[in-house]
Amino acid sequence: MTMERYRAARLLHPGHEWHGRPVDITVENGQISSLVLSDSGDWQENDKNLTGCWLSSGWWDSQVDFRDPGTERAEGLASGLLAAAQGGFTRVAPVASTIPCCDQPSDVLALLHRASLSVCGILPVAALSMERAGLKLSEAYALMNAGARAFSDDSPIQRPELLRRALEYHQPLGLPVFSDAHDPEFQSEGVMHEGEMSTALGLPGNSGESERLRIDRDLDILRYSGGRIHFPIVTTEAGLSAVHAAKQEGLKVTCGTTVHHLCWTDADLDGFNAAMKVMPPLRSMSDREALRQGALDGTLDVVVSDHRPRTPEEHDVDFMMVKPGMAGVHAAGPALLGALIDHGASEDEAMHALYRLFISGPRSLLGTEQERVPLAEGQPAEFTVFSLEGFSLPHSASKAPNTAFHPDTVQGKGRVVGTVTPRGSHWN
Repeated sequence: MTMERYRAARLLHPGHEWHGRPVDITVENGQISSLVLSDSGDWQENDKNLTGCWLSSGWWDSQVDFRDPGTERAEGLASGLLAAAQGGFTRVAPVASTIPCCDQPSDVLALLHRASLSVCGILPVAALSMERAGLKLSEAYALMNAGARAFSDDSPIQRPELLRRALEYHQPLGLPVFSDAHDPEFQSEGVMHEGEMSTALGLPGNSGESERLRIDRDLDILRYSGGRIHFPIVTTEAGLSAVHAAKQEGLKVTCGTTVHHLCWTDADLDGFNAAMKVMPPLRSMSDREALRQGALDGTLDVVVSDHRPRTPEEHDVDFMMVKPGMAGVHAAGPALLGALIDHGASEDEAMHALYRLFISGPRSLLGTEQERVPLAEGQPAEFTVFSLEGFSLPHSASKAPNTAFHPDTVQGKGRVVGTVTPRGSHWN
């Protein structure tokens, strides 16, 4: 029998009677055997001293791309999961757009098996359509039984009839359909946000209208068909307003954004800064402020790293040829807190938002009923430890050279101390 005891960390669990108070957690064989208010005595030599740290249920990232299988040289499952653990995540949801794509039950089972020994676990997302071709729905029931948590082609759903059938067919399963919120046929040549900076750089732009067109269409289909839809990345004030109105209407819709859309704007692409080339693109200052407010007021349900590493051949080329993508799963927590505090939030408000966006929100989106239960005795040990003191980022285990997330370029807050899961622990 293995037993570890973690002492005197402050519990992050808004609404709980022990929120903000020091607790001791004892873990035996991967389960929480004891969760009590901390006492000052009875310390053992091997106890892990977490005084001054915060402890919460494990953080989940509902969108990462480790490019495995297919382009492992860019990242790979092992290095991606280690970078996620460094960032405080105990589970991540890799996109289905691998080569081959994740459209068979055997693909889901293989992914779970390959990740079974990693500290950071997997939340499988299966392809919505066979071969991601957008023509025929994948076998949702079989994929769900294999372990799929959601369905996504990691691209916009072009055919309205496919989306209607998906929403209707998946409704009894209770699993969400992911729909990318941009119209690829509107301003299809755009490589950055359409605005003053794109004009100054002489680059073709992609306006927020591309996002609003697709969100409005998909919400109209949702009204007709019923079901449950999730927009993984919303980037504009108008798009966020449309989702907010749909929620008020009673539609089953959720949405997220990325950490980098909360940190930067299109102005940061000045000088053809390829590290900031992402899709959907970084938007205007007013869009960023609306997203930050949405993160605080609950309009946003999740925030993702959208960790998308690129090989040197894809990144170290002329700006127009650079493949969009940014690696940042190791930095998401401090970057999120820093962005919200920069917006004017107090530390307490930022921490409450982090709990919703990294813990309760992702679990409502992708978790089973049991997984939505917070830290408690008898539950599997899955928690994240972090500190609000200072600001630092780990040296990322990611293979990706193309990350804008480092202490000189991001206004962050705090640091991730470590993670504990039933498969082991990782400490930075």
